[in-house]
Amino acid sequence: MVSESRPPLWSKDFVLNLVVAHLLLAGFFSLFMVVPGFIDKLGGKEWEIGVIIATFGLAGVIIRPMAGKWILKSGPKKVIICGILIFVGTTVLYIPLPSEWWIVPVRMVQGVGLAIAPVATSTVVANLAPESRRGEGMSYMGNSISIAQLYAPPIGFFIADSFSFSLAFIVASAFALVSFFVCMAMSDSKIRMPVTEEENHDSQAPLISRAAIFPTIIFLTYAFTMAPVSTFLPMLSEVRELGVNPGFYFSILSGMTMITTLVSGRIADKFGRSAVIVPGLVLVSAAMFMLSGAFDSSLFFGAAFLHGIGYGLIYPGINSLVVDRVKPNERGSAIGTLQQAWDIGASGGNFIVGPIIGALGVGSGFVVVGLGAATGMVGFLTGNRKSQ
Repeated sequence: MVSESRPPLWSKDFVLNLVVAHLLLAGFFSLFMVVPGFIDKLGGKEWEIGVIIATFGLAGVIIRPMAGKWILKSGPKKVIICGILIFVGTTVLYIPLPSEWWIVPVRMVQGVGLAIAPVATSTVVANLAPESRRGEGMSYMGNSISIAQLYAPPIGFFIADSFSFSLAFIVASAFALVSFFVCMAMSDSKIRMPVTEEENHDSQAPLISRAAIFPTIIFLTYAFTMAPVSTFLPMLSEVRELGVNPGFYFSILSGMTMITTLVSGRIADKFGRSAVIVPGLVLVSAAMFMLSGAFDSSLFFGAAFLHGIGYGLIYPGINSLVVDRVKPNERGSAIGTLQQAWDIGASGGNFIVGPIIGALGVGSGFVVVGLGAATGMVGFLTGNRKSQ
């Protein structure tokens, strides 16, 4: 009776996949506080920081839709390995760059690696998790990522500030390189979505999953909030004289995300995806308004607290909603479509936020993205009601 109500979730490949995602993204997150400072060191201005950071997502917009096809054809393991190696190589390439605009091509190629590998690791979760425990499975993936975000940004900031930017880039590459060796231990056959020969021949994964477009638009309003958070927190801390390591914002954010996802996936499985997505967007919107008015460390870290709870609610709900809406052979494309929100919102959003902050001040960018998250909440309630 227990086994029927709680089908098994944990397996060797499920655990290895979580470790791979954790280590790769630890390398990436360690650069959050490093690359803006590196651009500043090379002579970049405020608006240039936003624009250069934003180029990371340009290649992802083009490449990520193809990831679903590659995953269906070659299997997620090969796609993960390709993404890891691209990230490792491009991260080392930061070291000899002579000026800030040389960062643009490196960021764009790096964006390819971070566009395809997370799609593949999330697809593995979708493939291995039983349908009745899908939200829970996505929660564990969210936790593996959150643990990385807990420590990697402050470590990256500390290394760059106390030693050198070159060492910070080497450490980021090392994290990802370890994930490569872990990935090699995964079973290629077991993590694929099983399809018949007829399905493999006749049913092709689309570039853009139409069923995933609505959840992607909603998730985009969350991802947009990460544009100023991942780029301009050091500036906010410096301008407002908060006297804090801005990397600890991500430590609190991740800690609260981890605690929240312990229950949010099960809530989403039991009460529906809207039960976590709506309050999550409300909390994230509130966090952005708090950051816009943060003139002391208590508001700064209070915003991180709300942000972490909000994202902990949103992540399993929105990922599970996308997988719920598509056929099994379309999962990779659907997750790729959803994760384009990171390219357009979190990276590309800096094309909007950067100039606004340059003209109106650092607090203005957080007001804009806070309004965006609130709009996403209203849009979800309206669109979800129409679809029911």
